[in-house]
Amino acid sequence: MQRLALFDLDNTLVDRSEAFRRWAVEFCADHELPDDAREWLIDTDQDGSVSRDWFFGEVTEHFGLTAPAGETWRQYRRRMPELVSCPQEVLEALTLLREDGWTVAIVTNGQADNQLGKIRRTGLDRCVDAWAVSGELGIRKPAREIFEAAARGCGRDLRGGGWAIGDSPLLDVEGGRAAGLATLWISSGKDWPTTLAPPDRAVTDVVAAVRLLRGTDVSGQPDGSAQARHVVPDPPPAAVAPCVPRTPGSRPGNDARPDARSPRTAP
Repeated sequence: MQRLALFDLDNTLVDRSEAFRRWAVEFCADHELPDDAREWLIDTDQDGSVSRDWFFGEVTEHFGLTAPAGETWRQYRRRMPELVSCPQEVLEALTLLREDGWTVAIVTNGQADNQLGKIRRTGLDRCVDAWAVSGELGIRKPAREIFEAAARGCGRDLRGGGWAIGDSPLLDVEGGRAAGLATLWISSGKDWPTTLAPPDRAVTDVVAAVRLLRGTDVSGQPDGSAQARHVVPDPPPAAVAPCVPRTPGSRPGNDARPDARSPRTAP
């Protein structure tokens, strides 16, 4: 199995839930909404799993806003990249993974302005080899094609295998499995849905996921005590240099198409 790691973005590499909570606080203050409005927004958002068209339509109707839903959505997409964060230990973990010879890409659903803003403002653009954003592709996870686009952006082919890492049982694990990838679920302390086949591995957070990947051999088998579907303990923090891009240069098959961009060729 090739050393290819395809990471989800929201609630995997970045804390989307906390960013949304902060947005909800600001939104309620700006519109002088009642005390229970924030919880209504968080509950209705369903951790980003519902359509944004539907969500902002519901927000407009529920609170009787005068601005069109599309305008509220546009303001949301402009603000969210400013609120989202990526912990330094995650950036450092990705640096270590690439130094070990892994190729790393991001596969994410969402509008291009919102998702690319998150990738660039957090510094993740300097810590990965490519990304595939559904808003640019017109294809969303769990479709195999978006995983293929991310691999192609790295000059890789899914026929060589690799790993899909993310927090969504359906989008990341089921989607990755259907694309022929080994799967690594970021549980964040949640239980796996009993109606789905389990992932190949499960860990509590993305730093633990990187630790597990660095401890696997080329066949994808663990070289130590980590076992399939066991939660891996959080590793101690590592002190490494800040993330920096790899030495510039072209990669075979990396044509810098919008659906498979490398940080070195993205505008």
